Amino acid sequence: MPSSPVASVVIPCLNQARYLRAALESVRTQSLSAIETIVVDDGSIDDTAAVAEAAGATVVRQSNQGLSAARNRGLRLANAPYIVFLDADDELERDAVDSGVAALERRPDAWMVGRCCVLVDGEGHRLPTNCMPPRSDDLYAEWLIRNLVWTPGAAVFRRQPLLDIGGFPAALGPAADYAVYLELARAGRAIFDVRDAVRYRQHDSNMSRDAPRMLRATVAVLRRERPHVPPRYRRLFRRGLRDWRTFYGEQIIQQLRWDFREKRMAREQWQAVKLLVWECRALVLTHLTRKLRRVLGGHPPAQIEPGRFARSVDDRSVQASQPAEAPR
Repeated sequence: MPSSPVASVVIPCLNQARYLRAALESVRTQSLSAIETIVVDDGSIDDTAAVAEAAGATVVRQSNQGLSAARNRGLRLANAPYIVFLDADDELERDAVDSGVAALERRPDAWMVGRCCVLVDGEGHRLPTNCMPPRSDDLYAEWLIRNLVWTPGAAVFRRQPLLDIGGFPAALGPAADYAVYLELARAGRAIFDVRDAVRYRQHDSNMSRDAPRMLRATVAVLRRERPHVPPRYRRLFRRGLRDWRTFYGEQIIQQLRWDFREKRMAREQWQAVKLLVWECRALVLTHLTRKLRRVLGGHPPAQIEPGRFARSVDDRSVQASQPAEAPR
């Protein structure tokens, strides 16, 4: 570790040693050399700690407390003025840290800079990606309706201001980073640099594939944000809430329809039904109306593709018609 690091890279890891080596290698080969690397082993039962130690990273072990708690542990232990939170299954582009620090050096008023990412598959091969940069300088307006930073590794933060606001709110689970972006954008402390900073890996274990979990977390973020929304942004806030519910709700409905046809209606599926009725009433009504018209018209059932709860949230990144991307 450099004696006076310029930036810290914190990598929370829970049983992802198979990807961790590549993440650590992407930190080691950064164009900025004055970097400390901290791996927070969040209760792994694989060889996460051994992989991190072999790479020369500082390893912190804790019982499983969740992603936000792991990030916050690294935030408290970091020694550098700038910090990056890299997920263990992602990889930094070679200039990711250097360019992020430089962007913040040019803007002393900014506390974070967000960037784009490139999607890759489980083997690291590039996938079609459509990073939609902000359409205006009003980043708070943008963030209310879509998450500009698809994975936290695409952002660089000033460490002390992030500490001052309490880091990542643990109660918000996988959407905690979205809450941080909203808070910093609302305060005018966020900027965006249109460049690729991270290779964002898509695989079956991505949390963003769990649509019920992501729906709960994202709606919780917006409810937390609601009291702080200035009057002129309230229309956008309502649009964002509606669009997020529609996005995740559609995924849940598609999976439920498939599970129903396959006679897989267990506790998990009934909990998803309850969630839909509670959070996505308008969407449910739309689908019921559509189903009724199809039945009355004598049309065959719609074709359904199998899948999990649910498709990758990053399907939005390759569909320009979709309004938003989600945090992982």
